[in-house]
Amino acid sequence: MMLRLILAVHRKVDFRRVLPVLAGAALSACQQASVHLAEDDLLRQAREWRQEDGMKAARDRLLSSLEKADADGGGFEKRLLRTNADKQFAYADSMAGMSMAERRRTGIFFVGGFHTSTGLSKKVAANVVADLCKQGWHARLFELTPHETVGEDARQVQAAMERELPQVDRAVLAGFSKGGLDWMQWFASEAGKLPLREREKVRLMLSFSGVLRGSIVGDWLYRGGAPFAQMTRWYVCLVDPLGKKVMEDVRSVSQDPWMQDSGPRLLEVAPNLRVVSLVAVPDGTAGYPQVHPGFHLLSRVVAAQWSWVGPLDGMTESASQVLPPGTGVEQHLVRVLGSHALLDGRYVNGAKVSAGFHRRRDRTHAGGEMLDDLLRSLPRAWVSW
Repeated sequence: MMLRLILAVHRKVDFRRVLPVLAGAALSACQQASVHLAEDDLLRQAREWRQEDGMKAARDRLLSSLEKADADGGGFEKRLLRTNADKQFAYADSMAGMSMAERRRTGIFFVGGFHTSTGLSKKVAANVVADLCKQGWHARLFELTPHETVGEDARQVQAAMERELPQVDRAVLAGFSKGGLDWMQWFASEAGKLPLREREKVRLMLSFSGVLRGSIVGDWLYRGGAPFAQMTRWYVCLVDPLGKKVMEDVRSVSQDPWMQDSGPRLLEVAPNLRVVSLVAVPDGTAGYPQVHPGFHLLSRVVAAQWSWVGPLDGMTESASQVLPPGTGVEQHLVRVLGSHALLDGRYVNGAKVSAGFHRRRDRTHAGGEMLDDLLRSLPRAWVSW
């Protein structure tokens, strides 16, 4: 919905004429990042590379650095590429080999993106969960109230986890876009209230272009200057009866949870946690998303007004989809060249993440292909021992 709101305001703007003006505007020169990041933080490094060498070079360096930051040097990514290429192949040690009894006691809990009560992403997630249930998994899509802040989402997630965790022996958390940030806020403010025996069940988190460090586009929309960000805020508050509530939600999505006083204490709260992040990296030759016109436009506008931002997928910086240094969590990174939508992308070997998304008129079942590839590649030991 955030994308639709912004594009509704900008639809009649000749972007090619306005962009050079923005790039040279005084706002670009004076707008600065408002947080201090550690020197080895990939988010900081990506921003520096962009300022030093431009967006394309920063994107290329980020792709290489993501492989180096991976817990096993890209080992899991290679497994996923294998199952993506051969839909009949499953690793002998994968989750796909779990018995029906094990599946019934394995919770897979989804949290969707920004205001997805309707639209494609909600339907994709609902179909994925329905497919998983048919396969015997204890899968649930957590229905969150639209236009609530990340903090309120976390409280709703807590209520759902209090209900669901006692029914399973192990749990996999999954979040798309804002859903990834909702999980991080849950770890920071709510999860610690659960008994340790329940928290120990949380073994794995799957992040799909998850806004783990906050959305730079949300930040730009909330506090960026004229004409685009300021015009969008005005439009939302004037036209939408819930405009102020929407903007408060946007503000919450823009915040990096590790910059708050009580950031996520991941291993303290969930001592068995491991994270797999599918990171959306811009696919265009100039270092911006090319496959999705709307996300291409947003990336260009934000990068023009804020010269310090690193490579971004149309909704957030790619490096913000990676946990910051010092969490102690084993993290496996899968690189997807495309846009924030993720399903429109390709893996680093050029293979489509979801052939169905590219081929079919009805894309609501496209997520099932990606989840199936994952289940045939994810080691069973990561969720059960």
